[in-house]
Amino acid sequence: MNPKQISSKSKKPLPASFFIVVSYENEEAYYRLKEKAEDTFSQALYESKPLPKWTHQFENFLDSPIGRFTRILSLKRRISREELPSLQKECTKFQTTLRKSDESIRILPGYLTPYNLVLASLEEDLHRIYMFHGVFAEIIYTYQGQKWIPQSSASEFFKHPEVLYFFTNLRESYVSSLEKR
Repeated sequence: MNPKQISSKSKKPLPASFFIVVSYENEEAYYRLKEKAEDTFSQALYESKPLPKWTHQFENFLDSPIGRFTRILSLKRRISREELPSLQKECTKFQTTLRKSDESIRILPGYLTPYNLVLASLEEDLHRIYMFHGVFAEIIYTYQGQKWIPQSSASEFFKHPEVLYFFTNLRESYVSSLEKR
């Protein structure tokens, strides 16, 4: 092997597509969140229709109920992957504020790349990697054979056809925008 072929420089990955999953009960709280997200992060790129209810495996132990509605909001701004803990922190602030009008609201930030979809979490588990500031990262999907493959640890929400359809379209849009660079 030629020593010139081995590079000691690490290459920064391309910016990722940023999205948030929102579980809620009150439509007004969702639209207030959307407005806050657009003011803070960037204009919305895509917004899902109401999707199947997001659930949590330990729902009975959570500090508040889970809302009946779930939507995904993708934002135009591309992010560096290491921003995920800061974005989680900002989403937690939104969630705390919005819980005054909807105690069930949950905001789950994540990012999408051509190869996988990652979700932030504040909970440690065997399949999550610690980043920093109390935030863990979990791979939800990997892209294989021209489709998203949900990981066995992914919430049932991510296995619904409507959710897979949304993220497939988001990936196509994202990959197309990379090709135009």
